[in-house]
Amino acid sequence: MPPVIPLPTFGAGGSAATVVQDVERWVSSDPIRDLAARFGGTVDISSPLKTKLDGLLELSSRRWDFRAGRERAEAIQPVFDSETAELVVRAAVDLGLARDTWPRFDQYDHVVVLGGLFRTCLARTRYAARLLERGVVAAAVTALGGFRPLTAAETETQVQGTASSGFDFEIDALVAGLAEAFTVDEIESVKTGGDPAVDPNRAWSVTTLKSGDDIALKAVAAPSSQPEVRRADTADTIRFWVEQVASLRSSDRVLVVTSPIYVPFQHCDAIRTIGIPFGAGVDTVGLRADWLPRSSVPHSSAPARYLQEIRSTLLSMSRLVTAIEAAEA
Repeated sequence: MPPVIPLPTFGAGGSAATVVQDVERWVSSDPIRDLAARFGGTVDISSPLKTKLDGLLELSSRRWDFRAGRERAEAIQPVFDSETAELVVRAAVDLGLARDTWPRFDQYDHVVVLGGLFRTCLARTRYAARLLERGVVAAAVTALGGFRPLTAAETETQVQGTASSGFDFEIDALVAGLAEAFTVDEIESVKTGGDPAVDPNRAWSVTTLKSGDDIALKAVAAPSSQPEVRRADTADTIRFWVEQVASLRSSDRVLVVTSPIYVPFQHCDAIRTIGIPFGAGVDTVGLRADWLPRSSVPHSSAPARYLQEIRSTLLSMSRLVTAIEAAEA
């Protein structure tokens, strides 16, 4: 199997300068160039990084954006010919969207579990617990999400004995996931702001769970930075956690837990919101399906989903480079 194209590294050997070099390597890689060519575009590796990113973003907005502002679960799923589908899946593997990952270190100050659909919230919190069971040491585990209303399909879900009935929002699934995955005695405290029933994009909450293990457990629902337009996105949830909940030090190590397909874009978002402004080290891992009950693992991804998240990575990398430029100005 060909080596994966490395994602940017920040902390413990990675700096803002090396992040830009890593982004340059990723967007100039053979898998990206092959994908661009298949969909009618080109990547001139001799051009400046911003030019390459702008060109790829323009191409991806025309050919790889199947959401058009909708939720991921509502994206259209076009069918590609077999040769194109194989090329996309092969590129996804080489670009780090479809491989098992493992933390760089055995010890972290924070493990941050990113939210998602009901099933995904349970899978990621369970995976975080499995990491700690298998030797990763962390002082705190925090699940990040928002007051996104659960869909009808999610509220009809039942995974490994955890039913979603009675849950209204993504944050409810994250609290349930932490309680199920870790030894939770009780909910110690809940701080809230806003009214999620009236204006979920502006509402927030911080739930502290009391664990029998010596781990600080929290579930955080963040408000959107653009509440008139959309719900809180990954960057919003991380930024709210950093600014309102965590006390990050430049010496801290943060491990972000997500699903494999989202590792590249959410890793870049984490570097932009944690690494660049605070200097903390950032690693991101995707859950391993073989460590979890089959019923809790999200289904495998179609080629269109890989293309969508390659576009998400390009957007995240563009914002990351812009943030680095602004910090150095």
